[in-house]
Amino acid sequence: MYKKIFVDQCGYQPQMKKYVTFQAQEPVEFSVLRSDGECVMKGSTDKRFENASAKEIDYIGDFSKLTTPGRYYIVAKGLGESDTFEIREDVYADTFQKAMYFFYLQRCGCELPESAAGAYAHGACHTQDAVIYGTQNKTSVNGGWHDAGDYGRYVVPGAMAVAQMLLAYEVNPSFMGQYTNAAAHKPELPDYFNELKYELDWMMTIQREDGALYHKVSCYNFCGFILPDQEKEEIVISPVSATATGDFAAATAMAVRFYQKYDAEYADRLAAASRRAYEALQNMNIPGGFKNPEEIVTGEYGDPCDEDERYWAAAELYKTFGDEKYRRDFEERAAGKIYHGYGWGAMGSYGNLAYITTSNPVSEELKEKIKVSMIELGRHKLEIEEVDGYGTALASEEYTWGSNMNTANNGLHLYDAYRLTGQKEYLDAAAQQLHYLLGRNPMGLSYLTGCGTDAIKHPHHRPSCFVGRAMPGMLSGGPCNWLADETVKEIFDKDIAPAKALADMTGSYSTNEVTIYWNSAFIQLLASVTEQ
Repeated sequence: MYKKIFVDQCGYQPQMKKYVTFQAQEPVEFSVLRSDGECVMKGSTDKRFENASAKEIDYIGDFSKLTTPGRYYIVAKGLGESDTFEIREDVYADTFQKAMYFFYLQRCGCELPESAAGAYAHGACHTQDAVIYGTQNKTSVNGGWHDAGDYGRYVVPGAMAVAQMLLAYEVNPSFMGQYTNAAAHKPELPDYFNELKYELDWMMTIQREDGALYHKVSCYNFCGFILPDQEKEEIVISPVSATATGDFAAATAMAVRFYQKYDAEYADRLAAASRRAYEALQNMNIPGGFKNPEEIVTGEYGDPCDEDERYWAAAELYKTFGDEKYRRDFEERAAGKIYHGYGWGAMGSYGNLAYITTSNPVSEELKEKIKVSMIELGRHKLEIEEVDGYGTALASEEYTWGSNMNTANNGLHLYDAYRLTGQKEYLDAAAQQLHYLLGRNPMGLSYLTGCGTDAIKHPHHRPSCFVGRAMPGMLSGGPCNWLADETVKEIFDKDIAPAKALADMTGSYSTNEVTIYWNSAFIQLLASVTEQ
């Protein structure tokens, strides 16, 4: 690693805590220089961090006193200089626009013109009717977002992405409302909600008549590195699943509250679909969860436990509709276990938020119990963050597939603790997860393509590979100590530091792929920690 000084390459808002990490063997004297070379601040470090995740020694410098807008970099004798960064109030405006525009560029079933998509333009893709697995029946499943570096469309991660972006808007509507997309603008909806509607509309097309949701839509196998309109193989609709049905019920119930003010008729459609899905969920029992049929090898999103999806659905429908049966279902589940998690495999935190924020009657005792549990989780993440040389709340064993999503979602747990306690240390720690993702990490990379001075360049993403350059605004999966693809197996051995087990190479799908739900986690974190 040629870098020894690590900062958030996109920058900082003036009021934020600002830390720099030095990879060094002894305390560091450092200087902060303006882009023209003038020194504006000097500092020193003293605390030594034995960083097990990165297998290195770190020191941390604090330059939070610097609040004057401008472009800067940091130097230290023998360690070189950092990437440049900015300090200004709207420092993340371009980052957010790119991260959000990614969803438009992932749209399936419509033309993306060159005027809007540039080099990633393509004709309408995957518009043919799809066969329902195990039958001869076909139906239209047009629309939605391509999930990741491939062209499958999946309900579980799609519902998660929609939910996270709705929560992002709820916590910071002024910032989220700045998103613009002239190419897809519709006067009746803000561009932000118009984009989410594209996925919601698609999910409603694969709801079965009995209310259950088909798990996913894809070809039987992954295609090569081609543009989406070049994939012509047969499209198949995989069987229904309880996880997809529960997530859809919850996400559409949540969406009702946001779309009511813009389109009451559409909100009614969402409400009816949500209620039907919930009723179908009550009659579903799929031991072991969804499994790919033998002939289908695209992303499985298998989850042996659907209790957290049922937990979230009950809470979300109760918050939106107020029916006593939803309250009863949630409280019975919560009495047995309080679930946590913002990822597609563990979704309890969405249910917790819905229950503790509803205006409908609740058990005050259970509400307090949930709050205490959320704060305890935040405290646990804070304890990890405080002893990490880069301020991440990931323990060494948590550098798994999609570790950058875990980092973003850890920031959300910290933010939850901040909202419940008012203690700013949680908010500051949540912001450090953002800074990690944007460059203050052991790889010295901004994990968001096209953002920062040294960002991921070769993601596992078919349009990017076809074009020859990374589509901007995509969050890379991040270091994964599983060594789960041939690319990383060839260049790393089992002793690689967990926090450095990333290859910025197209072939590394286990460390360098992108997904809609990693981007949504990033967007929700960004909304939570920026000045509101």
